[in-house]
Amino acid sequence: MSKTTVVIAAVAALAAGTLTGTGTAAGPPTGPSPVVRTADGAVRGILTGTARVFHGIPYAAPPARWEAPRPVRAWRGVRDATEPGAACAQSGAIPVKGPKSDAEDCLFVNVTTPRAAAPAPRPVMVWLHGGDHEDGEGAMYGAQRLAAGGDVVVVTVNYRLGALGYLGDGNFGLQDQQAALRWVRANAAAFGGDPRNVTLFGESGGARSVCANLVSPASAGLFHRAVLQSGPCLDDDETLTRAEALRHARRLEGKFEKPLRTVSAAELVAADDEKTRYGPVHGTPLLPRTPREAFASGRFNRVPVLHGINRDEETFRVYGLELSRQRLLDEHDVRAYVTDAYGAEVAEKALARYPASAYRGSYGRALAAAMTDAVWGRSAIATNDALGARTATYAYEFSEQDNPWFKDFPRASFPVGAPHLAELPYLFDLDWSEPLTAEQRRLSGALTGIWSDFARTGRAPWQPYTPDAPHTTAISSEGVRPTDLAKEHNHSFWKDL
Repeated sequence: MSKTTVVIAAVAALAAGTLTGTGTAAGPPTGPSPVVRTADGAVRGILTGTARVFHGIPYAAPPARWEAPRPVRAWRGVRDATEPGAACAQSGAIPVKGPKSDAEDCLFVNVTTPRAAAPAPRPVMVWLHGGDHEDGEGAMYGAQRLAAGGDVVVVTVNYRLGALGYLGDGNFGLQDQQAALRWVRANAAAFGGDPRNVTLFGESGGARSVCANLVSPASAGLFHRAVLQSGPCLDDDETLTRAEALRHARRLEGKFEKPLRTVSAAELVAADDEKTRYGPVHGTPLLPRTPREAFASGRFNRVPVLHGINRDEETFRVYGLELSRQRLLDEHDVRAYVTDAYGAEVAEKALARYPASAYRGSYGRALAAAMTDAVWGRSAIATNDALGARTATYAYEFSEQDNPWFKDFPRASFPVGAPHLAELPYLFDLDWSEPLTAEQRRLSGALTGIWSDFARTGRAPWQPYTPDAPHTTAISSEGVRPTDLAKEHNHSFWKDL
């Protein structure tokens, strides 16, 4: 799952000119601008037909490079919160809504609440965006549908990325997330939210950030449920050690003939390469244990967890490979890809186990099935087992096969099914996604209902997962049905390879 942004970049490059802009995430104003008084000052947002939306609220002061976030300075008067704040410095692989930031003043949240007042405080859902800890922002995810449909307060967060967020062992991006959670605790009530009922949720790199908060002692008490979407905690390829992070820092230093503190943010972003990984660093004061160690010992923040993957995670990556090569994959490509990942012996076994003939002659689809099972199925089951032994864990697989495609993109050469990102248009309004059909809108209602009910109660509408009773539910337009994740993803074949 490492470096998923490389594939996203191949896809996003086709649409960089068409997917920017304001889109529909905030909706047209329909009445007087709402004003809310936060602990730091008043903010004026937007009133739409279904929601109140507040963009670009600072949750911390403009950060000093490679230092912990500091409290925001209070302001006088009413601060405009009708436009997104600047996105944190990044490559541009993912088109963002906020102004691209080469300065480093980017620590903002966006708050969306249902338009109508509620008789009691609402659950709060705090979203950590994906993007491999190198790209993305909170404002990309329009939360009106989730907030209004689920009767919850939704907070989306910007946090420092790449070298600015995770160089060395400082975990500054993770510290930003914790500062945002403290801001939520102090300000949720002002927006009608319940600071005692906060759900931390994220997708891909955002889900792995949720994993980091689950195991960080400094996050204790800052959230009360967790949702992990397509980011299993026990993917060892995504677990960065302090030694590895310091090695990356030395490599980056070697690219410049001046101190890194004097290098511009744009230069730091441009210096990234395929050999460098960024993300939460373990074996540090903020993360003394890896998720595997923390779950095994029980020394983590034991809150109810909703955890799942998508049925066909790797089809998006394979689609990106075909786009970048401008041709269909063949048997040689599949053998080379799996050999590079697992060695020649496993590659031969995988070719026999996943013949193209079983996938309508598509080598790309066969490769996607093999890698989904090897990477995602295996790590999802390991994560379910580890969490389910210690805390209430609800396992799911998003399995819908007819999902919104990307606006103005060519279709893949094979059926992509439920790839990475597939569930996001059902939860959020996204500029890059085609509009939902009537049937997809019904599935959106079901998915937002499951997510918001979990935020409200800490339970899903199916049995919790334990290692002895591995209840897992498939979610699609056909309903919510039991599934066997191990059988579905050939776990017996991959678990010991």
